[in-house]
Amino acid sequence: MSNPKLIIFSIFLTLLCHSVLAQADSTMATLQQIPGKYIGQVNKKIDRYTHRLTSKTEKTLTKLCRWENRVQKLLQKASPETAERLFANKDLTFAGLLEKLQQGKAITANTTAQYNDYRDKLTTSLKYLEQQKALIDSNIVKPVKATREKMEELEKEMAQTEAVQKFIKERKQQLISESIKYIGKSKYLTKINKESYYYVETLKNYKELFSDPKKAEQTAREILNKIPAFQKFTQQNSMLASLFGTPANYGTPQSLAGLQTRSSVNSLIQDRLAAGGPNAQQMMKEQMQLAQAEMNKMKDKLLKNIPSNGEGELPDFKPNNQRSKTFAQRTEYNFNLQFAKSNLLPSTADIGLGIGYKINDKSSAGVGMSYKLGMGSIQHISFTHQGIGLRSYLDWKLTLPRGGAGGGLFISGGFELNHNAAFKKINELKDKASWQQSGLIGLKKKLPMKTKLVKNTQVQLLYDILFRTHIPVSQPVVFRVGYGF
Repeated sequence: MSNPKLIIFSIFLTLLCHSVLAQADSTMATLQQIPGKYIGQVNKKIDRYTHRLTSKTEKTLTKLCRWENRVQKLLQKASPETAERLFANKDLTFAGLLEKLQQGKAITANTTAQYNDYRDKLTTSLKYLEQQKALIDSNIVKPVKATREKMEELEKEMAQTEAVQKFIKERKQQLISESIKYIGKSKYLTKINKESYYYVETLKNYKELFSDPKKAEQTAREILNKIPAFQKFTQQNSMLASLFGTPANYGTPQSLAGLQTRSSVNSLIQDRLAAGGPNAQQMMKEQMQLAQAEMNKMKDKLLKNIPSNGEGELPDFKPNNQRSKTFAQRTEYNFNLQFAKSNLLPSTADIGLGIGYKINDKSSAGVGMSYKLGMGSIQHISFTHQGIGLRSYLDWKLTLPRGGAGGGLFISGGFELNHNAAFKKINELKDKASWQQSGLIGLKKKLPMKTKLVKNTQVQLLYDILFRTHIPVSQPVVFRVGYGF
């Protein structure tokens, strides 16, 4: 007769195996739901971010080297001793730093980048997927490993970039504080100060763009969070866990033992107030208000005394926030529509498309094209080619007399070439006599819209200063409604 204990143990072992296999099958099924383009998308983001970091750092240091050399020449004439002191050690100059980067040498050894939640989650997800290579699609096993290795290289690049930022800040402060008393507010010191500011701001913008998860990343993260094993893996292997450690009973009620609850704190406060008499609550409220007022004063004083870009900041520097943006971020698209009717032409609709570039925070310029669609009349609707045009524009944001913003109000001007004659073939547009010029100036109002695609609604009221040269003479006032993207 078989041993009952052995039978029970066999049944238990069988059930355990079935449970493990079922869990593995469930994990596999969940992992298979991860979008196929997830790894490729992350891979491209890492490559783009790494290229932006290295390219921007090299371009910035090249400019700083050029201006640093000009400062050195000025100092050699004004104060040779200061020039010798500032440029004796090449390793402490922008030129020395650039040379190290071009040779592939490390700026500092054994440094780590500042903690970033997005990079931590992304790295942990890639490590988990790499461990689950038996459960994921075989086609993405190697790409997952390659992407994880790229993330490790990116962490090193981030650490080096942060070291470069620190070096630039310290060198800028040294040059300004030591040189300004001999060469004054030299334009080269101003350029060094501005370039160092825009370098830091540009890197911040690059980090925000990289840390913005795409749709495939969000989907993959949501799928992984459904797997209990991944949650446990994150608690034990994330960068945050390595910094602070994770208790064994993390996430359980036992891990909260000994911590004060909100109700216990409120009960303690009420007991103390009751012991202080009938006016204790009012006195406490007054004291809290006084303390808050003092804190605000100290905060304002501290912020007032701290320069916006560190020590050594030159005065009269108004940053252009657009300089830290990418080309795509500074590009704007617009669409506008204008209806017209005259005695010589049928009812028409002017459809305009344009692309612009933000020069700075207040102005933008661009070009565009327009198409005049003939719609016939109410009695006889027919669509015909009634004209085509080329446009250019320049917008300048108005500022109110008291210094406030103009509330999206712009002075708008532009030059246009319009072919207002009907045509059927492209060759008909070569006749220069059929083209007429327009010089427009007026106001543009941009009304913000809370949609992903449409950024704002644009209303334009323009005056054509060349309307009298048109044959026949056209209306001088132009009204357009459009949208910005």
